[in-house]
Amino acid sequence: MRNFITVNRSRQSGVVLFVALILLVILSLIGVTAARLQTVEERMARNEDNRQTGAQAAEAALRSAESGLLAGDWNSANFAQQSNGLYELVAASGSVVSTINWQTAGSATVFLYSNAVNPAPQLSAIQPNAQTPKYIIENLPAVALPGQPIATVQYGQPTDPLSVFRITAYGQGADQTSTTMLQSIYR
Repeated sequence: MRNFITVNRSRQSGVVLFVALILLVILSLIGVTAARLQTVEERMARNEDNRQTGAQAAEAALRSAESGLLAGDWNSANFAQQSNGLYELVAASGSVVSTINWQTAGSATVFLYSNAVNPAPQLSAIQPNAQTPKYIIENLPAVALPGQPIATVQYGQPTDPLSVFRITAYGQGADQTSTTMLQSIYR
């Protein structure tokens, strides 16, 4: 006689495997999302740093031009040439700022860094990875002091008209995707 041993095998339906795969998919999605957020935040920080670098470069060029005007580096003959970053404002055509191509050589003055060979008035406090900033200076029509007509006499001396200049500085960030333009009126 034969003995048959019956074994009670329970039927497994694979629910554990299915739940494990679903959890694995969820954890993978969380990991991918976290990695994407990290790269977006890095890109935002890099863009802000790039913007700050361009703004600092433009500010340095602006202050350099103001120092040059204070030191008397330019005279009216320089502005009459209408090139190399020095322009006379022509009332009929208006400002050259809207028409200037900052990339064209000779249209703007290139900011030079200060060193032993090239001392002040140039400034040196811009980041080394910044693109070289540029500036233009426009000689505006002379004006009188506030409250004084040009031809009056004050304390026995005629009131001289004041020379007024508009300085426009252009700076770029390290990768040239961010540009900053600053203006000041200098007298």
